[in-house]
Amino acid sequence: MIHRGVVQELEDGYAKIAVGGGEGCNACASKESCVSITGTRPEEKIITTENVLEASVGDIVELELPVTITMQIILITFILPVVLLIAGYFIMLEGGPSQGAIGAVVGLVAGMVLAISMNRYMGKRASYKMRMTRILAKCSEEEVTK
Repeated sequence: MIHRGVVQELEDGYAKIAVGGGEGCNACASKESCVSITGTRPEEKIITTENVLEASVGDIVELELPVTITMQIILITFILPVVLLIAGYFIMLEGGPSQGAIGAVVGLVAGMVLAISMNRYMGKRASYKMRMTRILAKCSEEEVTK
């Protein structure tokens, strides 16, 4: 998953980068798809990441979440609830179709709760943070003060 954003602030070797909405939309190649899907521009989010490229305030940078991490998030967020829905259905199917439906709903709810809690836990780990991969455009001191 690749995002583009604008460095807003630097502090102790870390950069606060605005992605989505505002100036971040102007740097994004898929800005039209966000507006067409939601009807509005997304809200700006601030991501804090290590400033490994020594970017300056105002620079447009590219942030990336590794593909392996993205796939893990997709599996947990989408596949796990579906697997538990199907498992709940077949476990409760012996009691008849209505019991199978109840089992499916219970499995889906359990899968969603588990997915949310696992995503929150993983989001706190350093390996699941976005990383600055390159500087797309440098900003001069003169542009920062404007």
